Amino acid sequence: MLMGTAPLYHDNVSAGVNTAAYWLKTTDKVRVRVGLWESPRHAKNTTGTVFILPGRTEYIEKYVKTADNFVQLGYRVIAIDWRGQGLADRPLPDRMIGDVTDFSEYQKDLDALIHQAEKFDLPEPWFLLAHSMGGCIALRAMYRNFTFVSAAFTGPMWGIVIQNSLLRPFAKTIAKTAKVLSLGTNYAPSTTNDCYCAVAEFEGNTLTPDPDMWAYMRNHVRQNPKLQLGGPSIRWFEAALRETDDLASMPSPKQPCLCYLGDNERIVSKSRIIERMKSWSNGRLIDVANAEHEILMMHKNIQKKVASEISEFFQAIAANTAKVG
Repeated sequence: MLMGTAPLYHDNVSAGVNTAAYWLKTTDKVRVRVGLWESPRHAKNTTGTVFILPGRTEYIEKYVKTADNFVQLGYRVIAIDWRGQGLADRPLPDRMIGDVTDFSEYQKDLDALIHQAEKFDLPEPWFLLAHSMGGCIALRAMYRNFTFVSAAFTGPMWGIVIQNSLLRPFAKTIAKTAKVLSLGTNYAPSTTNDCYCAVAEFEGNTLTPDPDMWAYMRNHVRQNPKLQLGGPSIRWFEAALRETDDLASMPSPKQPCLCYLGDNERIVSKSRIIERMKSWSNGRLIDVANAEHEILMMHKNIQKKVASEISEFFQAIAANTAKVG
């Protein structure tokens, strides 16, 4: 349900691109925020709509450059702040903890986004562009919603990397025990209330090799502290393990996809991504050299190249779908 306009701390938008943000209420009464980008010159000749599904800790503003690239290619673009992050409702008194009890809650957020896209009469075909945790949410959605013609993933969270080698073998047991002991809303082991981009140094960071994009992300969270998020709760971690394990046991969806994977990926499980893409008969894995987790947060020339590749893929799939239809 649309609740009215919301703030949007946007910048770096090309001339002629209109931006807006709105509050939506989900079926379970959580307030989330959505952003919309469009260009009047494409109003009568659009190539479709791209739904950007961000990762954990992220927020709409992070994807302004990405949205702008796709608007220049003729799309409308819509993105969301998932519950528990960005300016969406956060369930715990400590707002720096990222928290859900089950990943099905994110599907409710996505359902609200889809419903509003219909109300906005956003043009079809519809495509998914999903990063990290958004890739996990998108994969689940592709089994239950065939509105989306195809998808592009960047560093999808189809498995979780547990950095602490001592904790790794016992991660599931620790998470389940903590929930039983009513400690589920504590920070997951080895995480804190620090926002990574706000406190980490560029040298050795796990997100991007591009200093300009590192500064771009850091400036967002330092200039607008309400966008910051720290580590996940133990119950988020346990829910994420359950969801990724469940998805790993399922055959790949019918819709075609592209998947980009940085050669120095250190945030999500590379093996889970490679395994999934080997079994996705109409999917294609693209290895990105000299890349970390954030394929869409690399040098602007790489961003434009990736956007063009994804657009060409989307349009080819849409054309084939139209012929079959």
